[in-house]
Amino acid sequence: MNLKLVVASMSVLGLVSCPVLASAHTKHKHHHKHTEVVQTVSKDYKDYKDMAPACVVSQNMVTFVEMNQNVNRSMPTACNPGWWNRVSVSGGLNIDIGKFGNRNQNYMGENYQRLSLNDAYINVTADVSEWSKAFASISYNTATVTANSMSTISQRYGNAEYSSAYSNNVGGSSNSAFQLEQGYVFLGNLDMYPVFLQVGKSFQDFSRYEIHPITRSVTQVMSETLATSLKLGFIANGFNGDVFLFDDQMSKIGTNSQKTTNYGLAIGYDMPNDQLGWDIGASYLYNMIGVNDVAYSVANFTGTSQYNNRVGAVALYGDVNSGPFSVNARYTSALQRFNVLDMTKNGKADLNAGTLGSGTAITSGNLVAGATGAKPWAAGITGAYGFDAWGKNQNVYLGYQTSREAAGMNVPKNRWLVGYGLEWAKNTSFGLEWDHDMAYNTTNGGSSNNTNLVSLRSSVKFG
Repeated sequence: MNLKLVVASMSVLGLVSCPVLASAHTKHKHHHKHTEVVQTVSKDYKDYKDMAPACVVSQNMVTFVEMNQNVNRSMPTACNPGWWNRVSVSGGLNIDIGKFGNRNQNYMGENYQRLSLNDAYINVTADVSEWSKAFASISYNTATVTANSMSTISQRYGNAEYSSAYSNNVGGSSNSAFQLEQGYVFLGNLDMYPVFLQVGKSFQDFSRYEIHPITRSVTQVMSETLATSLKLGFIANGFNGDVFLFDDQMSKIGTNSQKTTNYGLAIGYDMPNDQLGWDIGASYLYNMIGVNDVAYSVANFTGTSQYNNRVGAVALYGDVNSGPFSVNARYTSALQRFNVLDMTKNGKADLNAGTLGSGTAITSGNLVAGATGAKPWAAGITGAYGFDAWGKNQNVYLGYQTSREAAGMNVPKNRWLVGYGLEWAKNTSFGLEWDHDMAYNTTNGGSSNNTNLVSLRSSVKFG
């Protein structure tokens, strides 16, 4: 048989994992393996210079792959056996089964849907080789979504939603309840070498948070960055860090609508331990417009998909646990003031009410005299206690969050929260959370209202 055809077939199908050739001393072992898994084999095959039998794909199948433009893609055939040993599938459901209280406050990070999926996800991990892995996460989400395409400032300003990262609607009216939330390739072997390279769509290492919580904290609103990026990092003896590069979802005015390139870096130390564990870290982001919800708020304010000036940002985090107790602290802040035409210090209080309905874009004529740009920051601390009662794992937690100059981002000035979690069965849990939000006063762009939101959640995980 012509081995060139075999190799060409393998190349067309992208079957890089198929062991085509083997040395003489492993011939018998590999021959037994392939006679079990190969479905299409040439009848006149004879060993060629003591080489092991080759895995053969029929010429018709090769042509079929070419006709469907799938050359060099991984295709299911008998030549890639054992995939179940290299591919892992897991997933889960977060179902918000009840929302009670003030469901019309328009705070970023809060889900106001009475019943919603938040979220349903499937995670797929593939061990491609000893030095490469792939990860993909498919998510379906029906939490609060608000399209930011209103025609006038008064209609548009103040729109908020659970997360613009999950809704995928920064700077436009489109939204996606079903999407590939993450998908990246990891190149490296942390058991042998501390440095790795990651390429693809992922959450950037800017602060630390849980994705799809019951209510996203004010620091998470100012930090969560989901983007397709190039990331170079290391993990060694507790120390960790990375640098990452990605394109923003908005372009800067004067750049011919080309998306601006952003970057960040992070450094931290992590020492996990059940008896006494802790971590600490800091990260820097060159342009805060890369944070999904920041871009969403700026687009709502300006009425365009462009911004005027970049603003750097920094995030700090720390966690400590001892036995059943744990405490975490978060802080995120802009390093400079936003351009007053991108985000004002006092939100809508800095807008001239007489011009709110006159156009789609913010100009100096829309602003009150003396208006300045915002320099928002947010901080939060949460303490938790875990315990076992009635044979069930349970926990309670108490937290406080605060922000300043962030009315333009539609977050509360202060928030108290109390929560309770119960693991009812293996990988099956229920959660209850009460958020008490205190708005900015009217002179600082808020409603001056104190509001409450009670949320119930049911979660399952599998895999």
